[in-house]
Amino acid sequence: MKFGKTFETHLTIEWRRQYMRYGDLKVLIKRGVDRAPPPATTPDYEIQAYYRAFEETFLMECQNELTRVNNFFLEKLSEARRKHNTLKIQLLAYSHVPGHTSSDLSIGSNRIASHLPNRRRSSAEKKMTQRQLRSAYSEFYLSLVLLQNYQSLNETGFRKICKKYDKYLRSTAGAEWFDRNVEFAPFTDGHLLQYIIAEVEDLYTLHLAGGDRSMAMAKLRVPPLGEPTPPFMVFRAGLSLGMLIMLVMATAAIYWKRPPTADNIPGFMRLYRGPFTWVIFNFFMAANVAGWQRAGVNHVLIFEIDPRSHLLPATFLEIACVFGILWALSMLGFLLHDLIFVPDPFLFPLALILIMLGMLVVPLPIMNWPARWWTMKLVGRVVSAPLHYVGFADFWMGDQMVSLGNCLVDHYYIFRFYATCWLRSHLMINCFKPDVMVPIMSSLPAWFRFAQCLRRFRDSGSKSVSYLINAGGYGNTFNNPFTWLFLASNVVAFIYGYLWDVLRDFGLFRIFRGEHIFLRPQLVYPVPVYYFVIVEDLVLRLVWAFEFVLLYHDWISAYNMKTISSLLEITRRFIWNFVRLEHEHLYNCGKFRATRDIYLAALNPRQERLLESMMDETDGVTHRRNTKERIRLGKEYF
Repeated sequence: MKFGKTFETHLTIEWRRQYMRYGDLKVLIKRGVDRAPPPATTPDYEIQAYYRAFEETFLMECQNELTRVNNFFLEKLSEARRKHNTLKIQLLAYSHVPGHTSSDLSIGSNRIASHLPNRRRSSAEKKMTQRQLRSAYSEFYLSLVLLQNYQSLNETGFRKICKKYDKYLRSTAGAEWFDRNVEFAPFTDGHLLQYIIAEVEDLYTLHLAGGDRSMAMAKLRVPPLGEPTPPFMVFRAGLSLGMLIMLVMATAAIYWKRPPTADNIPGFMRLYRGPFTWVIFNFFMAANVAGWQRAGVNHVLIFEIDPRSHLLPATFLEIACVFGILWALSMLGFLLHDLIFVPDPFLFPLALILIMLGMLVVPLPIMNWPARWWTMKLVGRVVSAPLHYVGFADFWMGDQMVSLGNCLVDHYYIFRFYATCWLRSHLMINCFKPDVMVPIMSSLPAWFRFAQCLRRFRDSGSKSVSYLINAGGYGNTFNNPFTWLFLASNVVAFIYGYLWDVLRDFGLFRIFRGEHIFLRPQLVYPVPVYYFVIVEDLVLRLVWAFEFVLLYHDWISAYNMKTISSLLEITRRFIWNFVRLEHEHLYNCGKFRATRDIYLAALNPRQERLLESMMDETDGVTHRRNTKERIRLGKEYF
C-alpha cells in the first residue's frame, strides 16, 4: 500500500486538519515538476532560477506545516500533562495499596487540599471510585496512544515528502531541511509522552489491577489502528449469510408448494412480520457501521463506546444473519409442522420470539454481552427520558424506535395473540383486529422523543427554542381518527420532519452558490450522495400520502400497505443514519476531541508544581519505577 493511502487510513479522524498535508505537498511537487521550463529551449540560468524559487516555495510550505503540527502536538501534550496530574491526585486520594500507609496518602491529600480555596476544597476532597478511575485512565491511555500515533505519522510524512522532493527534483534540499528542522522538532521528541504512558501503565497496574500487569494491559491496550477485520470473523459472517440465503430460498419454495391453511394464513403473516422487520433493521445497522467505518465517521466516539470492545461490521452482519436464520427456521417449522409431528404450528413463532428475546437479555458471555447490555441500557434511558439528561446516543436510539413504530405494534399483536387467542376458539382474523392499545403503542416512540426534546430544552443553558420546535414535530405524529385532522396532522409533521432533517440533522442548505450549492462547507461522502439524500428523504417522508390514496381507493390491502411503508421507513432511517452521524462527527463532537471526555476539575499551576515535587520526593509515593533513567526523565521533563 502506498504511504498516502496508509496515512489517510491510520490518522485520527477528529484531528484530520491538524496533520501535515501530505497529499497537498505531493501535488505541489508534481505541479512544480510539470511546470518546469523545458531544458531544450530555456537558458540554464532561467531553469536554475525556477528551481530555486520552487525550492523556496516548497520548503516554506513544509515549514508552515511543521509549525502547525508542533503547535497542535504541544497543545495536546500540555492537556495530557494536566489530566495526568489531576488523575494522580485522585489516585492518591483513593489508593490503599500495600506499602502505602494511611499517613503517606493523607500527607499527599492534605498538602493538596491546604492549597485550595475553602469553596473548592470540598469538591477536591470528593474522591473518585475505583470504577471511575479505571474508566478515566482507560480513556486517558487511549488519548496518549492516539497522540503517539500522531507523532509517528507526521514524522514519517515529513520524511517521505522530503525524499519524494529530492527524488523528483534531483536535489538534497529536502533531506537537509528534514535533518535541520524535523529531527529536533518538539513533536518528534517522544521522551515525555513515552514517560507518561509508562507511568500510567505502572499506576494502573499497582493501584487498579492489584499488581497484575497482564490484567492492567488487557484493560488499557488499544487495538492497532487500521487493523483489518480478523479473517475468522469474516468467514463466520460469510458462512452465516450463505446459510441465511439458502434457508430463505428454501422457505420461499416450500411456501409456494405447501402454503399454510386458509385459517392459519392471517396468523402466519402477522406473527412473522415483526421479527422480519427487526431482521432487516439489523442488516441496515451492519451496513451503517461498515459505511461509517469506511468513511472515517467515528461512531465509536459519538456513541461513547469503549474502542476496545466495539462491534465490527462483520459482527453486526453475523448477528443479523443469526436472527434471520432463526426467523427462516421458524417459518420452515410452521410450514412443515405436520411432517415433523408438531400438531400446533403456532409453537414456532412463540419459540422464535422467546429465543430472540433470550439472546438479547440473558447475561451470558455470548453474542457480545457488553453490546447487548449497552443496547438495553440505551432503550431504558429512552423509555425514562424525562428523568435524566439526554445525550446523542439517547435521542439517536429514540429516532430508531420512531422508525420501528410498526414493528412495535406487530410485537404487541404477537403478545396479545398468545395471551388471549392462542389455544382458544377464536376466529384467527379476529385475533389481529386493532384495539385501543394499537394507537397507543404506535405513538409511544413519538412520545419518548417528545419527552427527550422537552428534557433537552430544560437542560440547555440557552433554553434554545429549537428543542421545543423539534418536540412539536413529534407531537404531531400521534394517530388521529378523523380524516381531515389526520391529513392536517400528517402535513404538519411532514413539513416539520423534513425541514428538521435537512437543516438541523444533516446541516445542509448552508451554501447557496458555487460548486456545493445547497450543501455545506465540509463533506465526507461524495457530493451526489447529499443531493440524493435531499430528494430521498422528501419522497420517503411522503409515503403516508401514497398510503392514504391507495387505501382510499382500495387498491391495496391495509396489511400489505403497512408492510411496505414500514420497510420504507426503516430504509429512510438507514440512509438518515449515514448523514446524521457524519454531521455530528464534523460539527458537534467537540474541538479535536478523539476520545470520550474525562470529567475532572482542572489544576492551577501552583497545584501542578506541588504535585510534581511531591511525586519526585524519595519519601513520597513509592509506586514509580526505581530505575535511574525513569527518575531522570521525570525530573527533566516534569
